[in-house]
Amino acid sequence: MTRLWVLLLVPACFRPSYEHTACGPAGECPGALMCVQGFCELGADGGTGDLDGALASDGSIQDGAVDGSNDAQSCFGVGLVNVCLATLPDHPVSLPRVSGTLDTTQAANCDLVVAQQAGPSLCVIVGTSVTVSGSLVAIGPRPLVLVATDTVTVIGSGTLDVSSVGGTGARRGAGGNASECFPSSNGANDSGGAGGGGGGGFGTTGGQGGSGDLDDSNQPVGPAFGGAGGEPQSTPIVLHGGCSGGAGGSANTDPRNRGGPGGDGGGVVYLIAGNRIAIDGNVFASGAGGGVTSGTDGRLEGGGGGGSGGMIGLDAPMIQVAGRVVANGGAGGGGGANVGGTPGGNGTTVQWNLRAAAGVGAQVLPTSAGNGAEGTAVGATANIDGVSTNLGGGGGAGGLGLIFTYGTLSGGSMMSPAPVQR
Repeated sequence: MTRLWVLLLVPACFRPSYEHTACGPAGECPGALMCVQGFCELGADGGTGDLDGALASDGSIQDGAVDGSNDAQSCFGVGLVNVCLATLPDHPVSLPRVSGTLDTTQAANCDLVVAQQAGPSLCVIVGTSVTVSGSLVAIGPRPLVLVATDTVTVIGSGTLDVSSVGGTGARRGAGGNASECFPSSNGANDSGGAGGGGGGGFGTTGGQGGSGDLDDSNQPVGPAFGGAGGEPQSTPIVLHGGCSGGAGGSANTDPRNRGGPGGDGGGVVYLIAGNRIAIDGNVFASGAGGGVTSGTDGRLEGGGGGGSGGMIGLDAPMIQVAGRVVANGGAGGGGGANVGGTPGGNGTTVQWNLRAAAGVGAQVLPTSAGNGAEGTAVGATANIDGVSTNLGGGGGAGGLGLIFTYGTLSGGSMMSPAPVQR
């Protein structure tokens, strides 16, 4: 694999100092280093700020390699992420390369791992063109960034999936559960019925968890309030994934008896092309459904809150979308009665404009525990709170993710949420 020096342009190409020494109170830096967004870095000219020099592939500075025209040709992206290449790629890339799962934990799976100030590091893959022709699932802590000097294509049979999934085949999408999120909260514990977890919020607010023990049948005194949903973050300043739901409360201190876990937030994928992005297949970044504890270990539990959708960025002069581009929120898990409820559905993908099925509260006739809330989809962000009950409360829904487009968009009739065009 050809390894390229890649760096974020903030606000111009510079040579990174990977120790990232912090600047002094007045922007002071040792030696020839210069202060760039709070960190001491070495400018492309050795610190004067003159950009007449450029990095070679071995990291050395070559005079005259970057002027106005070369800089325009070797830096890509006009939005949240801008990538500069000291050496342009000379071959196309077809994905998936080997297996259908790409783990961004492994640096060997990336052409380069690039630090992002105040955000997670990025797994960057670069080619003259980048084509997704099969099913590619990306997991791991780092967001996935695909850069093509010409065209990024997801063909009709191709799927690029950074969604998070609960239950069978559980996984967390690349960059999901970001620390930059405004967190949702857990449901309260209560021996008479615990509260449900709040849904993760990102592009839209997560749902409130349903309260349990409304009839105050057991300790502590009063109802068990559901967790608060996460607040929206509609204008993130760094690239990161979606936000997890809160856990449901437990009915007692027995370690075998626990509330439903919150669903993972969807991951993040960012596509940059020098000329065109063409999506005839699928790009998914939906959140996982809120979980439950099954059987008697889930007695009187609160259901977990659903995870929010993640983030998808499309950055090219021309963006053509005939397929699906989806970052929907997961549904809340059902509360417990004598046994645990059922988990909430994972955020929808292929059924892009439908809501994920709510988790169902366990029944003890003539009553039942609280249902979770249905997931979120484009135009469907109402009724996102879990159901309150005398038993365990249901989990709130995860909010929608974010889709950003930078360039002229055509098509896009199957996008959820609606894209934010910059």
